[in-house]
Amino acid sequence: MEIVQQINGEPRVSSEAIAEHTDNQHKNVLGLVRSHVADFERFGEVAFQTRPGYNNSIVQVAQLNEQQATLLITYMRNSDKVRDFKLRLVEEFYRMRQALAAPARELSPQELMARAVLEADRQIKALEATVAEAQPKASAWDHIVSSAGSWSYEEAAKVLFEQGVVSVGQKRLVRDLVGWGFLYRDHKGRPHVYQRYLEQGLFVTKARVYTDQVTGEVRESSAPQVRVTGKGLDMLYTRYRRGHLQVVA
Repeated sequence: MEIVQQINGEPRVSSEAIAEHTDNQHKNVLGLVRSHVADFERFGEVAFQTRPGYNNSIVQVAQLNEQQATLLITYMRNSDKVRDFKLRLVEEFYRMRQALAAPARELSPQELMARAVLEADRQIKALEATVAEAQPKASAWDHIVSSAGSWSYEEAAKVLFEQGVVSVGQKRLVRDLVGWGFLYRDHKGRPHVYQRYLEQGLFVTKARVYTDQVTGEVRESSAPQVRVTGKGLDMLYTRYRRGHLQVVA
């Protein structure tokens, strides 16, 4: 098995391969790279990758270019096995460079057509996967906005977030609705909805009651609770998507 692999168009050898072929523990080889990382990065950035390890652990691996691998070998004791590996490393890096430098063979019309068909098939499958992923969300959203329920500002903000529309809190939502002209604030700063948007079915109001601390009477507040309808949620969806405000990926 070849120890030099092509990664992003560049020949690389892993710290695991170096450890295996020089009779060293991988953790010691990786520790050597980390201890002298400034030296290694004189020859380019050291590429670190991770892979799943034993018992749900994560193993970090360094992918080294030719100069970095050669430098690492010089830090090791010069045993027969290390010398043999060094020779093999030089040969494999040379072959890989030759292969990468070789001009690409011109494809025949049949090969070009086959490649185009494969690429088109890949794009179609990717599009189908995207559509399939989006369908459950779209169905859930349609169910929400067509329902007869209503939501408080906090609940509406939560629905918008959970459905992947926008990440926005209750205060930001109210501030935006005031800024867009759907709500206005009274002299105490409490939000009220304009009558025309109640008539359009974007919002509903719910009476608030409280107990008078002096008389003990139950009274109705002059500031009813404003709640967002399904139609109002759909309006918010359109507004936030159009404005691209903190859209959830």
